[in-house]
Amino acid sequence: MEKLKRFIGYFYCFIVIIISIFIIIKTDFLSRFMLRGLERELLPVLSMDKVKGEEFLYELIPMLAIGREEYSDESDLSYDDFLEYDYASRDNSVFSEDGLPFDKDENNSEEGNNLSDENGDTILNDGNSEEASEEEQTEEINNEEPGNQTDNLYVTALAGMNPNGIYYSMDQLNNYDFMLKNCYAVDSSTSVLPEEIDADTLLNKDMSIDLTGDGYKVLIYHTHGSEAFSDSREGVTEDTVIGVGDELTRILEEDYGIKTYHDRNVYDVVNGVLDRSYAYTLSGAAVDRILAENPTIEVIIDLHRDGVREDLKLMRVIDGRPTAQIMFLNGVSRLNLNGDIDYLYNPNKIDNLAFSLQMHLAGKAMYGDLLRRIYIRGYSFNLEKMPRATLVEVGAQTNTVEEAKNAMIPLAAILNSVLRKE
Repeated sequence: MEKLKRFIGYFYCFIVIIISIFIIIKTDFLSRFMLRGLERELLPVLSMDKVKGEEFLYELIPMLAIGREEYSDESDLSYDDFLEYDYASRDNSVFSEDGLPFDKDENNSEEGNNLSDENGDTILNDGNSEEASEEEQTEEINNEEPGNQTDNLYVTALAGMNPNGIYYSMDQLNNYDFMLKNCYAVDSSTSVLPEEIDADTLLNKDMSIDLTGDGYKVLIYHTHGSEAFSDSREGVTEDTVIGVGDELTRILEEDYGIKTYHDRNVYDVVNGVLDRSYAYTLSGAAVDRILAENPTIEVIIDLHRDGVREDLKLMRVIDGRPTAQIMFLNGVSRLNLNGDIDYLYNPNKIDNLAFSLQMHLAGKAMYGDLLRRIYIRGYSFNLEKMPRATLVEVGAQTNTVEEAKNAMIPLAAILNSVLRKE
């Protein structure tokens, strides 16, 4: 009996040692067989993956996320599921200087739909490769067929009936499923409610402002001011999103007479080191100070660039210029795991959603698929500061500085059309 007890003791010790070894060396066996049911949540913590571990803890205990409401460059949902949508099949996907579409490459293959410029160089690849489809893991987007254009009086009045534009009828916009498939991309960590994207409510809100007077009307700032592009020169501010903000400021003031305050400070670099842990807290405090000093400001824009796979190029040709695609982002202060985040309550959430949807639809009507779907994520992203507040993603790290700055021409036109309700 004594030998049996000693054997059982040794056996338990052996099991504990084996499990400890598995945890220490982080083997695939541990994740695939012993923790399969908890792989997505528990494994990042056990494997000492700081980023994934923190994300899990923030969802489990939202209070820990105070001051760390970060929109990461590395998406946990591939909101670029536009790869599932054959843009090259649309006649208005890429435009030439005279407003007419470029001819599509007759040699398109299953590897992708490439569009070429007059020199034969590829300017766009929206290939639907097997690897891409496995990586995206998102549902296919329905073709954005124009609705009854006379039904959408809002877009018609706002942007005119552009033959190259994309229009939706109010019947389509009042359909929750249609909105989710065509106008929004919702992050896997959150959800959007039907009443939050009700078209009648959002499009009937007056987002116009009085643009007369001497005071600033628009504030542009950059929570991630260090974000750069594929050909950015190291250490050159003009080659970052701040330089892109300079261009948007210039166009708004010179072309549209909209007095604009541009905050060129960097909030995601601390003591010379990239640190985005408190970037939104720092930029939010700066926004509060600027608004207090400039009470005439009625619009705030947090200008970013996105982060995507290296083989993805978010670009269209508008008026003969290579132009980075534009995406608006909204935070709904909600996580699926814990529901609404009370400490990130946003009294301006519906107005924020109205502002982005009106600009999105205006952009669709004016520039077709230059506009990516509006991205919805949890947290608040400082959008609670003002009803007319938005976060804008201009292209990604795969775009050039020129493409990003070219995008400021349509972005300024879209903003002007909504603020003047033209």
